[in-house]
Amino acid sequence: MVRCVDCEVYCRNRLYWARIIGFVVCLCLVFLYICQGPPALKVNSLSGKVSSLHVPDKVSSASLGRGPLNVVIVYAFDCTNWTSAWYTVDGIFWMVQEKLTYFAGSCLGYIYVISTPNTYTLDMKVVDPTETKETGYTKFAWHRMTCTKNMASGLAEAHKMISSCGHHNSIILFFSDGLVNKGDFFDGTQNFVSKVPVHTFTLAGDAYNHVLHSIVANSPGGKFHATAVPERPNLSSPFSKLLDSLLGATPKDDEKPPGTVSGREPLDVVIISAFDSTNSTPAWYTVDNEIFWLVQEKLTHFANSCMGYIYVMSTPNMYTSDMKVVDPADTKETGYRKFDWRRLKCTKNMASGLAEAHKMISSRGYHDGVILFFSDGLIN
Repeated sequence: MVRCVDCEVYCRNRLYWARIIGFVVCLCLVFLYICQGPPALKVNSLSGKVSSLHVPDKVSSASLGRGPLNVVIVYAFDCTNWTSAWYTVDGIFWMVQEKLTYFAGSCLGYIYVISTPNTYTLDMKVVDPTETKETGYTKFAWHRMTCTKNMASGLAEAHKMISSCGHHNSIILFFSDGLVNKGDFFDGTQNFVSKVPVHTFTLAGDAYNHVLHSIVANSPGGKFHATAVPERPNLSSPFSKLLDSLLGATPKDDEKPPGTVSGREPLDVVIISAFDSTNSTPAWYTVDNEIFWLVQEKLTHFANSCMGYIYVMSTPNMYTSDMKVVDPADTKETGYRKFDWRRLKCTKNMASGLAEAHKMISSRGYHDGVILFFSDGLIN
């Protein structure tokens, strides 16, 4: 009886130590698993190795060889009214916005002047990839203030915005409408010394070019771009590539020169409704509801073609235009989605919209373009 009890105690002791040893062995195996990594991952990878380095939650653009870039766009002309110059630079703003989404942590700012009253508006923030021309811009540090002397066409304020980022990898894109502008906002421009590269552009005339040259001479690495900015820059492949070179970006495939598909070159078409479209007349329905969509459908067979339109409303004395690369998703049923939509006052020598149609086509370099001109047969 005593011997049986001894045996039971002996067995329990052995079981106790066996459990202790098993637990220690399990701990060792877990430790080895963590150190060496899952065997399956290594077995299924040629020359694979599990790194002990910590992987950050987000990969910065610097790790990809592209550091953040700070850009300020200066509208160096009177923006009291929505002119062609304003629409053009606004289009450039969204082009730069889209390109900067590939540079994580980049900032984009703007500044423009309204001469009546004597105020300027500015904002700057980290680029938000969710914001597009369609969704609009959400204000961040938006300010509207009274202009003062020596603002140097906004260059002084642009430097203040950039300074919050330490002047690190920054540029200023400066756009003039080619006219001589006067007032507090433009005071002191020629003598302003920049700490960052300033690239100057003219949108039309050359009356302000001597000032643009002075700005560049007083900035490190700046340049005056003598070729006028196309009126619709978002349709211009050369201008898009120029922005890429200034920002250090890689051109996208759709920004390369248009190629051929099945031997068919891209075709650029502008439809002119050369009659008063204040009211929806039978002529308007014919051109807008029928002919426009007929041409749209046919151009879907010519990859990378552009389609534009222009019409006039005599009350008020305004014209409306738009032009974009043909989108097969746009149909008569779904409707037309605006791209570079503009509504401006009519001026002399518009030639029933032919002058404006030429400006639209010129964005693509007059490459295989045609204008379809429709009259209602009345004297307008």
